[in-house]
Amino acid sequence: MPPAFTLPPETSRKLDALVDQIEAKPGEFFDPADLPERQSEFDVKSLVGSLPPGLGEDDLVGILKLAFLTECATESYARAIGSRAEAADATWLSRFNAHVWTPDELTHHTPYKYILMSLGFAEAELDREVRETREKDYEHSGGETPVHITTFGMVQEYLTDRWHGLIAQLLRPASPAAYQAITLIKRRETLHTIWYRDMAALQVEGNPRFVDYVSEELMRFRMPGSSVVPELQARTQAWLEPLGTNFEHMIKDILRLVYETLGNTRLAGQMVLGFAAAKGYAIGPFTVRQLNAAIARLGGPGYGLLGEAMLEKAGLSYIFETERSGVATNPGTAVYLRLRGALRSWIGDQLALRTELG
Repeated sequence: MPPAFTLPPETSRKLDALVDQIEAKPGEFFDPADLPERQSEFDVKSLVGSLPPGLGEDDLVGILKLAFLTECATESYARAIGSRAEAADATWLSRFNAHVWTPDELTHHTPYKYILMSLGFAEAELDREVRETREKDYEHSGGETPVHITTFGMVQEYLTDRWHGLIAQLLRPASPAAYQAITLIKRRETLHTIWYRDMAALQVEGNPRFVDYVSEELMRFRMPGSSVVPELQARTQAWLEPLGTNFEHMIKDILRLVYETLGNTRLAGQMVLGFAAAKGYAIGPFTVRQLNAAIARLGGPGYGLLGEAMLEKAGLSYIFETERSGVATNPGTAVYLRLRGALRSWIGDQLALRTELG
């Protein structure tokens, strides 16, 4: 049975209005029309002899092909999104998918084609790989509701944004034109991340129980490359460090996006417990069952403490500190906040934060 998905009429109106705004001002899509005439500007052969330590020519080709082939399969992803939007009668998501996201994404693979041709790949060979990739059945690992889809989209677009950014910086010394083209695509992925975040946030605002769907999607998340080019996607972990990935920054970004989706520390705390329960983790000496029992006595503040601990662990404590900045304090309140801070720090020490691109 598909998961339940109902939204208040007011939330549906807000989502329709958001998509209206996006459709009216989607920004400038990447236009590949002049790339054939500029092919010589995308020559990156000089990069082969000066790659970062840990990367060889075969790695460079793999990094470029992962971007090239995952981006060329846009229509497969669009069908997966569209069918789920239609099943949920989420016309706002159907419109966004058909009128903005798909036509935008359809051009994102094209600069990589000319970059790969500069490394000696024949155009006919690359066109064949595109056809074969597009003929594959994309298996979406995530959930079925629009909440799942928009959460997936938020994380996937963020990680894709980062991947294009790493590639752009890698190519910059060899080809400013390639750097510029990939950076333009990266900026489109940034917009997609924000749009999906805003859609997910409106749904959670309309029905806070959807925090469970957000949590489910984060736990099940897999990049599309795991389905369409698994042999390349499996190599990303070996490439990330030589490419100069700032893992701490990525974790902070993702947690901030999740927090902005949920809207408050109470729901963030519920998500932390949901994760722990699903993974069979304990938090310090306490089982999730014991924590749930204790929090049931504390109510919302207990979940809020867990949410604060997650943010503090990621170096994002300014989020909840800013929320309290206007609250007057007295001696009793100050003692309470110190005790709460000590407990929050202890909980944070029990949390392990990590992220993967697989």
